[in-house]
Amino acid sequence: MSTSPFQYHIPQLFRRLANQHNATAKHLIALREKKKYRLDNRSVLIQGVKTIKELRNKGFEFNSIAITAKNKPNVESDIKYPAIDIVKHPDSFPAKSYYVTDIDVTRRILGTSSRPSNHEVFAEVPIPAETDEVLLKEKDRLLVFDGISDPGNLGTLIRTASALGWESGLVASQSCDLYNDKTLRASRALSLSWKHKQLDMAEAIQFLKSNGFTPVVADMMPANSHAEIWSPELGTKTMMDKAVKPGTGVWFWNFGQQPIVLPKKLALILSSEHHGVNDLDDEIRVSIPMSSKVESLNVANAGSIIMNELNRYLAL
Repeated sequence: MSTSPFQYHIPQLFRRLANQHNATAKHLIALREKKKYRLDNRSVLIQGVKTIKELRNKGFEFNSIAITAKNKPNVESDIKYPAIDIVKHPDSFPAKSYYVTDIDVTRRILGTSSRPSNHEVFAEVPIPAETDEVLLKEKDRLLVFDGISDPGNLGTLIRTASALGWESGLVASQSCDLYNDKTLRASRALSLSWKHKQLDMAEAIQFLKSNGFTPVVADMMPANSHAEIWSPELGTKTMMDKAVKPGTGVWFWNFGQQPIVLPKKLALILSSEHHGVNDLDDEIRVSIPMSSKVESLNVANAGSIIMNELNRYLAL
């Protein structure tokens, strides 16, 4: 008489989501797929134990944490890292609820582009309240996103901004949702803690001007070869000057009647390559000199370079 192999029992704390039609699974899927749903519920999905640990260490709470494991593990070793860490030490990952799913349900919840592992960990995290305007007014530099529709670019910019000390800013209308799953992955969930306020562009410009910020728009170098451009290190030049070349930092132009100096309070405005910036008429422009072999950089690359160069100039 044959006997069935011993079956390992996952602790009862972890409720099994057997299929995507389960009410909780549907809720988690909707958080990823539907912007209005996640904003109404004020929560998002976060993938990966490392990111979950980082959020835990920042004081974030978790509505739920889920692990991925096969339906009938025979022994404990069938559940591998990182899922087994949650199974053995749930107290280290405090949450209101705990779930376990198989890889097929995990793929449906997180989306196939997330490439979850067979032992994946993910969590539902509350979205923090919007940043108070008072905090933004006190900054000496802000980042403004205008019409950045690609979530990968937006997430990369937020991660870079956080690394370079650009801790806060404004998100103007027509920009991608900061809590889109691709934005969250690209930012390593930093878009949850990046301080910001959501406004349409006209409101954003009014906020900047009424609080003493000078708008500085990232743009291509001026097409006019005789146009005057300025560098805090190299002074005023024209586009014809041989000093204006790649590696000489970023250059400013379009000062109009404003003093040719670096503003004490500036707002760097980044827009998508094809979108351009609307609602402005007296802004300073900032550009990166590039090889003639390259037409342009995408906004994530350009924005990262400009933020770093502005940091350097502001420290002079």
